[in-house]
Amino acid sequence: MIIMLRYYWFFFALILALGRFAQLCALYMMDTPLGGPLVSNFNRFLWYALYSEIGLVMAVALVFWGVSKIVRGKGYTVVKVVSLVLAFLYLVLSATNDEIMRWISQRLTLSYIRTYIFAFTDTGLVSTIFAGSAFHFVLSALIVVAFMVALILYVKKYDLAEASSLPFDKKSAGAVALIFVLAVVGCTSHLWFNPSSRRWDRIRPVAYTLVENVFETFEMSDPGEHYREGIIALGGNPDQKYPFWKEAKDEKASMEFFKAKPMEERPDIIVLTIESLRGWALDMRIEESCNRFRNLCKLARGGAYYPNTHSVGFPSIEGLLGIMQGVFSFPQGIFLNSYPNTKMRSISEILSEAGYYTEVLIGSEPNFDNSLVWFQKWFDFYEYNAENENDVALAKRFVELYRERPADKPLFFHWMSRSMHTTFDLPPDMGPKPEDLDEAYLKATAYMDSSLGIILDEVENGTRARNTLFVLTGDHSLLNGKQSLLTEKLGQIFDGFTWVSLIFNGPGIEPAVIENPVSQADLAPSLLGYLDISASNHFMGVDLLGKGMPAVGAFPPVFSFRFGDMAMRRDSLTYLLPQCTISDSVMVFKSYLKPTWNTSSLVAGYGTGMPFAMDAAMKSEIGRTMQAAAIAWRYIVYSNLLMP
Repeated sequence: MIIMLRYYWFFFALILALGRFAQLCALYMMDTPLGGPLVSNFNRFLWYALYSEIGLVMAVALVFWGVSKIVRGKGYTVVKVVSLVLAFLYLVLSATNDEIMRWISQRLTLSYIRTYIFAFTDTGLVSTIFAGSAFHFVLSALIVVAFMVALILYVKKYDLAEASSLPFDKKSAGAVALIFVLAVVGCTSHLWFNPSSRRWDRIRPVAYTLVENVFETFEMSDPGEHYREGIIALGGNPDQKYPFWKEAKDEKASMEFFKAKPMEERPDIIVLTIESLRGWALDMRIEESCNRFRNLCKLARGGAYYPNTHSVGFPSIEGLLGIMQGVFSFPQGIFLNSYPNTKMRSISEILSEAGYYTEVLIGSEPNFDNSLVWFQKWFDFYEYNAENENDVALAKRFVELYRERPADKPLFFHWMSRSMHTTFDLPPDMGPKPEDLDEAYLKATAYMDSSLGIILDEVENGTRARNTLFVLTGDHSLLNGKQSLLTEKLGQIFDGFTWVSLIFNGPGIEPAVIENPVSQADLAPSLLGYLDISASNHFMGVDLLGKGMPAVGAFPPVFSFRFGDMAMRRDSLTYLLPQCTISDSVMVFKSYLKPTWNTSSLVAGYGTGMPFAMDAAMKSEIGRTMQAAAIAWRYIVYSNLLMP
C-alpha cells in the first residue's frame, strides 16, 4: 500500500503508457484498410514510438506530482479530475491519430482538425469508413475504455491526499527521480537513440505535433534567405509584391467582347472530378483499362489526354484547391481551411464575370471536410443531397439540372463523383462488394464510368453537343497495398497520392496524348486560354491549350505538397523532398511516362518510379532549390500575397 502511494504518479503514468502501447501494437501489427501493414518492419517504429510516449506521460506525471504537493483540500479532487480528463484526451487523440495514419498515412494536426471537425455530418461516408475497418475502430475504442476504467479504479483506490502527505524522504525522492529519469530519457530518445528525423516525423506523440503547429506560425513570417530563387522555381516574379499575380489591363474589354459573342461561340464547360482516380490503373493507353471503362476511354482518346497528371496535394479538398484556384497546396497544412481568408480568385468566379452560369453537384457531404463555404463562394448554385450519394444517382441529377439551365448563358458545371471513395461501397442492387480491395476499386470505377455515360449521352443528344468542352481529372490518387509500405521511405506525396489524369475533350481540340507531367493547377489557366479570355489571375499552372490546340514542347516543373513533404516532377524525373522546410536531402526517381510497368494487374501492378543516380552536386542544388520554393510559397500564403 505504502509503495503504491509513494509511487502514485509513476503507476498512473505507467497505466497510461500501457494503454498507448496497446494502441501502438494495433497500429503497427494490424493491416491497414488498403491491405498490408502500415510499415514493412514494426520493430523500426513501434519501440521508438513507445519510448517517446513513455517520456511524455512521465513528464506530465512529474508536473502533476509537483502540483499535488502544493494543493490542499478540494484541490486534490480537482487534480484527480484534471489528470483523468487529460488521460482521456491523450488516449482519444492518439487513437484518432492512429486511425488517420492507417487510412491516409497522415498525422493529426490543427489544420486537419479544422478541416474535418464536421466530418460526422456525412453519416453515409463516416459509416462506410467505419465499416471498412470496424474491427480496428472497435478495438481502439475498447483500449481507451479499458485503460480509462483502470485509471479511474486506480485513482479511487489510492488516495491522492494521503500520497501527497507522505514525507519527502529518500524513498519518495527515489520515486520522483525515477519519473524524472524516464521523462528525460523518453522525451529525448529521438535525439540520441538511433536518431532519424524521418522516423520521428511519423512516430512523434500527437501532443508534440499539435504544439509544434502552434509555433510553426512564427516561422512562416520568414521568406527565407533564398526567397528569390524559390519564387522563380515556382514560376513567379520575385520583383513583384504579389509574385504570382498577372494583371490583365484589358480584362474589362475582353469580358465584354466575350459576352457579346453568340451562344454557339461561348462553349459550355463541364468539369468532371473523379474521386480517388489512380492514374496508373485508369491509364487509357492500356487496352484492358480502355475496354473496362468505355466512357472514360472515349473522352481520353477523343481529346487532349494528359495521362501523367498530378494533384497539387492530398486529400480531396487539396485537389479542389488545385482545380478551382489554380494554385499549389500549402506546404504544412490544408490550404483552404488553414488560411480561409486568403484573397483568391477562382476560375468559376472569373467565368461568372464572363457571363457563365456556374453550378456544382457534390457527391460527398461538403461539411465533411469543411468545404461548404467555398462552394457558396465559387458557384451561383451548389447542391449536395444525401439521396445522391452514388455516381449514377448523381449523374441522373446532373441531367435534371442540365435541362433546367438558363437558356441565355453558357454553362460552367462542376460534377464531383463519390462512388470511388474508400471503401468503394455501391448500391445494394450492384451486388456484393468484392473482398479483394483492388477488385472493389475496379468495380466502383466501372460504376462511375457508367455514370459518365449518362452525362455524355445527355449532352450529346442536346442542342449544345457541338458547343461543350468536357474536362476530366481526379481530386487525388489513392495508395495501393504495395505503395502503403513505401510511405516510411518516400513520404506522403509520391505517385500513390498524386497520380491522376487530365482530359480536355471538345470543339477545336485535336486528339493527342501528351506524356509530359502536368498539374491540376494547369486546368484553370488552360480554360482561360481555350476561351481566349484575358483576366487577372494568380494561377500557378500553365495554359495547356492556347486557343484549342494541345501544348507541345517544354513544360514547367510540377509541384505537390503535403504536410511538410514535397514533390517536384520535371520531364521524366521525380524529386521527392520529405520535411521540405527543414531538409534539402532529395530522392530522385525515373518516372514511367509510358505504361511499361506491370499492367497485367491494373491496381497493384505499379509501385513507384525507379531510383535514379544523379551527380551529388546537382542533386544537392536541386534539393536546395526545392526547399527554397517550399519556404517562399509558405511565406506567400501566410502573408496573404496571392492577389491585391
